Amino acid sequence: MAGYMRGNVFLRFLDKYLGIPLVFMLGQVKKIRKKPRLVKKIALLKTAGIGDTVLLSAIVKDIKDELPDSEVYLFVGPNNYEIATIISELFAGITIIELPMRNPIRAISLVRRYTFDVWLDFGSWPRINALLSYFSDAKFKVGFKTKGQYRHYVYDVAVEHNSELHELFNYKKILEEINIRGSNLPSINVEEEIEKNERWVVVHMFPAGVKRYLKEWPEFCWVELIDYLTKKGYCVVLTGSKVDKDRALRVYRRCKEKDSIKVVAGDLSLKEVVFLLKKSYLVVSVNTGIMHLASALNCNLVALHGPTSPVRWGPLNSNSVVIQSPLVCSPCLNLGFEYGCSENRCMRSISVGAVIEAVNFFLKRGYK
Repeated sequence: MAGYMRGNVFLRFLDKYLGIPLVFMLGQVKKIRKKPRLVKKIALLKTAGIGDTVLLSAIVKDIKDELPDSEVYLFVGPNNYEIATIISELFAGITIIELPMRNPIRAISLVRRYTFDVWLDFGSWPRINALLSYFSDAKFKVGFKTKGQYRHYVYDVAVEHNSELHELFNYKKILEEINIRGSNLPSINVEEEIEKNERWVVVHMFPAGVKRYLKEWPEFCWVELIDYLTKKGYCVVLTGSKVDKDRALRVYRRCKEKDSIKVVAGDLSLKEVVFLLKKSYLVVSVNTGIMHLASALNCNLVALHGPTSPVRWGPLNSNSVVIQSPLVCSPCLNLGFEYGCSENRCMRSISVGAVIEAVNFFLKRGYK
């Protein structure tokens, strides 16, 4: 659920207080368009979020299954460019275009260079996405009407965003507006032959986005879990971004069996992380882009959810186990920034025993 704007209060302020009136005014002067009979050139807009973009892999597959000769252009931001390029390698006729999202004028100028039969905006709340959609040269434009976000005025069809649905199935509602009813789930295929190492467990401790600390499991809990795994003979690999490196090392130093722990946080490209996840026997992760990536790779997965709802944002592969905070106030997030409190109570309420029980569901079937 991470995004360049979710984690930046100032950008969200501008997006709301400048974006809403601007989108409303532009909506009053928009041209009336009808859905074209022939759809050959399709634009998809998703400007941030690794996990959100992984979900979009199912939409790309739905389009290519139904319209195999279509040209698909995926407009992304710097935040999700790398995962978009990985997805594009799986399909013929996919073009990735990176937008400079911190420079809206340049982004609009880049969008205006292309013409499309259909423009599909998969952003659920940013008004900047609606502005990009308005200025795009497309015959037919579809986007979300999300409660309280006031961004839907510029679309030819505004699809009601449903807070009770998994985000993937909200995406599929947009696709239905161009008569595609796909059934694909997110999938990242690795062509190279990769042999699973039944002794490797990937641990991803770090969420992203605004108030990320509210989605973190306490460090002492991770230490206890990692010590349990290494004592049983497993090798634990700690992943994360460059900004997570020091914290990963801090957890590493607190663990007992250091020879059985490898810290790769900040050292791998996203494509290298894909190979690592695919090779590992098990992934344990908080709700973040790596969790969605592990799910799309069909990894054995234990996913920890506190303020995030597994119904809205959980893994979709069958060999995953979701652990949800037992607190009655959890979950509280829908779009990714509507936290109900300023304390990390829900993640702290997930016991180490509950996570070990979920981990053992997979370990008892693998390496002893």
